[in-house]
Amino acid sequence: MHNKYDDLEGYARQRIAAHKYPGDYHSFRMFVCDHCGVIPLVLTIEHHTGAKKSNFKGIISGRCAQCGTEKRVFSFTGAHRKPLKVEKPVCKCGRDHFWVGECERIEREDGMMGFFDEGVVVGKCSGCGRKRAFVYTD
Repeated sequence: MHNKYDDLEGYARQRIAAHKYPGDYHSFRMFVCDHCGVIPLVLTIEHHTGAKKSNFKGIISGRCAQCGTEKRVFSFTGAHRKPLKVEKPVCKCGRDHFWVGECERIEREDGMMGFFDEGVVVGKCSGCGRKRAFVYTD
């Protein structure tokens, strides 16, 4: 059985060029509403000091489009960082509901797991299916 978001993992892997690192471990996970399961989320992305396009610092929160439950989707920040701006992503089609996932690359050497190298948080519009990368982590 295929879901409307099945191709999101492949898109995330493309965004971090996973094919160039065949020996590394690439993990992917969908973000789900803890109450309803996999449901499109309305995102709030809070950028913090120290953030760069290739290395996000901040907090991503998601609100379930069905039941309204809020959850923290991703966070990489600290007490020394301060909020700079808040983004509420909207697709070109006008919808603000996305299936959201994250792919991370973990370096592997001689069969042993190493350390986190980079990652990406991606989404797919629940209306038109357009995919996009929201933030990159390094």
